[in-house]
This record gives sequence, structure tokens and C-alpha cells, in this order.
Amino acid sequence: MEKYDNDIYIWQRLMIKDPSAFECIYKKYRVWLTISAINILQNEVEAQDLVQKFFISLWQMEETKFPVLNGPLKNFLFVSIRNRCLDQIRSDERKKRRYASLQLPLSYEPPTNVLENKELQRQLDAAIKQLPDIRSRVFKLGYIHQKTRQEIAAELGISEATVKNHMALALKNMRELLKDKVY
Repeated sequence: MEKYDNDIYIWQRLMIKDPSAFECIYKKYRVWLTISAINILQNEVEAQDLVQKFFISLWQMEETKFPVLNGPLKNFLFVSIRNRCLDQIRSDERKKRRYASLQLPLSYEPPTNVLENKELQRQLDAAIKQLPDIRSRVFKLGYIHQKTRQEIAAELGISEATVKNHMALALKNMRELLKDKVY
């Protein structure tokens, strides 16, 4: 294992998919990276998932996509995990803002049984179907599939500004369509 003490060597071996190089990095840094992620996310399960996904993507990365290692491997791994944690936090905040923007009337009471849930879902589906096609697609991708404006724009081949406009209009339309339906 002595040859795996050299960061450049282990990085080069990882680039060519050497399983022992990956195993060495995984065993040496997994716990430390998980603790680092827990400290940032304040959620152990999310941190473990995030670190696991990082290692999967590291193993699956194409050789041409590997960055040049300009310092200790530990630094690269920490920065990678930190950036993924920050992306996760931003994604969570974006979801919270989206949910908060779906304002319900003050008289709204959540459904108390399965039949009420099904009726609410039917009304929501019917309202979405009344939206113009592009607006409906943007709404579903943003609010149901939790995609970012950038992801929606890329998927639909439209600008992010157009996505933003359609999301705002879709929310306005949905509020209007559902204002008398929600019980």
C-alpha cells in the first residue's frame, strides 16, 4: 500500500479505473468526508447519501473529465464534498421557496382522508390540463419534478427568462383555477 501514499500516483491510478486506488481513497477518506458533510448539512442521512453519490460519480468519471490535481488529494475531496453540500442546501432552499409560493387560502384545511386526497389530486390534475401546453410542462417540471430553471430551459429548449415567466404565469393561473376548488 506504500505506493498509494502518493496523491499524484493514486489520482493517476484512479483515472485509469484501478479498483485498488478507488478502494484506497474510499477507505481512507469516506468517514472524514461524511463527518465534513454532516457538519455542513446538519443531517446525517443526507450527508451519507451525498458522500456515497460523490464516490459513485468519482468512480464513473471519464478519464478526460478528471481535473488536474494541484494540491493534496484530501483538499480536492473536501472541496468537492463542500460544493455538493452547498448545492444541496441551495436546492433545498429553492424547494422551500417554491412550496411557500404556492399560497393556500386561509380557509384551507388539509384533506383528512384518502377520498379527499384523491379529489384534491383530481382537481390539481384538471387545473394543470387547463394551462397552455408549455406552461403546463414548465409547471410540472418545476413544481412536481423539482427541476431548476436552468434544467427546465435546457430540457424544453427555451431561455431561463422564459421559464421564469411561465412559472409565474402558471402559479397565477393555478391559483385562479383552484381558488374555489380547494375546500
